[in-house]
Amino acid sequence: MCGIVGILSKNRREDLGSLVIEMMNRLQHRGRDGAGVALYGGINLKDTEYLVRLEIQGEDEERKRLIDAVEDIMNHYGNIKSISSIVEDAEYYITDFLIERVEFRQIKKLALEIQELENVAVLSAGKFEMFKDVGTIKKVNEIYGVSGKGGTHAIGHIRFSTESGVDRYHAHPFQSFLYPDITVVHNGQITNYWNTRKKLEAKGHYFTTDNDTECIVHYIADKLIDGFSLEDALESAVKDLDGPFAFIIATPDEIGIAKDKLGLRPAMVAEGDDLFAISSEEVALEPLGLETEYLAPGDYRVYRM
Repeated sequence: MCGIVGILSKNRREDLGSLVIEMMNRLQHRGRDGAGVALYGGINLKDTEYLVRLEIQGEDEERKRLIDAVEDIMNHYGNIKSISSIVEDAEYYITDFLIERVEFRQIKKLALEIQELENVAVLSAGKFEMFKDVGTIKKVNEIYGVSGKGGTHAIGHIRFSTESGVDRYHAHPFQSFLYPDITVVHNGQITNYWNTRKKLEAKGHYFTTDNDTECIVHYIADKLIDGFSLEDALESAVKDLDGPFAFIIATPDEIGIAKDKLGLRPAMVAEGDDLFAISSEEVALEPLGLETEYLAPGDYRVYRM
């Protein structure tokens, strides 16, 4: 029942955030358990700078203690350039840490070490921005102001939960820390999740949830690390992953869509000269004024900058 969207422009657009929010608003009927967006090209970071977004639970004193603990961990890997409070609620905080003088290969270690702290969750880490929470896309937009942000491409998710926790950490998109800035949104179910997960864990992939969507992002990241193109990785995913699914993958310069072999989950694509879009339903593509088509069972597409 979940709704998924993706949009890519060959040129940075200042209205990209508003476009993806409009698409997602049109899919709100597909679920109200959570919503999220991964937005690329909206922040300008140096090669050795990374944005780490954390959820920290607890009241003032507990929050201060946990921030100190996070700072200690980060200072082992690089220098903290800035700390910005995004959300300050009575029970939780969303805080951005901009860390510099660090390499991507260290991000996995840093993120997993932070994740071991009680009442701290790593929502994202990379050169993109992740906006996600429980509830509606309207709520997410009110918190983060996504509609006012520019960028090059984005993926989004409207959640109807059928498994795993209903909280902002389990909201989509999901990320893998083994490949730079790779995220996924998914509608469906991966029925051979545990067998696939065991194979990936044997190769060094570290899972932090039991959500089958996390399995997809690790699967694609593993293929890309092995030298596959995104097209080849999606083709393999259609063959290797079982169950009804449609998912969208984003990397720093491309988005891709794949649909299960039986076509049990809907997916549509729209193409223009310099704008490409993906959605679960045609209604979300209508504001773009592009020609649309249904993705065939077992089909996949990739769009690049």
